[in-house]
Amino acid sequence: MHSPTHSSGSIEVERKFVPGPQVEDKLHSLGAKLQNELTFRDSYYDTPDCRLTLGDVWLRRREDSWELKYPPQRGTRGLNGASTQYLELNCERDIAHRVSEELNIPCPHSLDLLELQEFASFVTKRRRFELPPRNGSKHKVVVDLDTADFGFSVGEVEVLVETQEEVQSALKEVEEICKKLGVLSDSPVPGKMSTFLKINRADHYKQLLEAHVL
Repeated sequence: MHSPTHSSGSIEVERKFVPGPQVEDKLHSLGAKLQNELTFRDSYYDTPDCRLTLGDVWLRRREDSWELKYPPQRGTRGLNGASTQYLELNCERDIAHRVSEELNIPCPHSLDLLELQEFASFVTKRRRFELPPRNGSKHKVVVDLDTADFGFSVGEVEVLVETQEEVQSALKEVEEICKKLGVLSDSPVPGKMSTFLKINRADHYKQLLEAHVL
């Protein structure tokens, strides 16, 4: 199995969509190239009382690599309702520091020393496409088509930027791509995690709904 990686400290601007049967044809018409096909397992961790996820902080282990996603400020992940932005960390030391801040505990030398529980684990098959640069944009635009092993499929248009000042232009680019793919919706599309929890961890899902995280 292989795992996609991002640099630590980037900002992910993304928009999920429901992939129809013609979406790959439309991607090719926009000049997109299939970059790779991946299969990987994601396992998510939290405290027994769900303190991380209730704070919209998502600690994930993808194969052998840790990743943490969290909003720039509490309550600011939503952009125009259906698009989101998250800060993304991939360095285990940085992740441990951020998690310890969230839990108000001393920073551990290793994430394995934290007594966290796995609350979700599933395998994803991904087809990743990359679009050519558009209108002088310096942003790299990727489109992922994911199928999870619990029978759920979702697409995602994603742009990674380095500064908050770039977020709005990245958002505009993401929405333009969605329009051209014919998948732009005003309503948020559920992701793999929220769908997994709804099916398998109803109590956790309900808590996240009540906390307005989902």
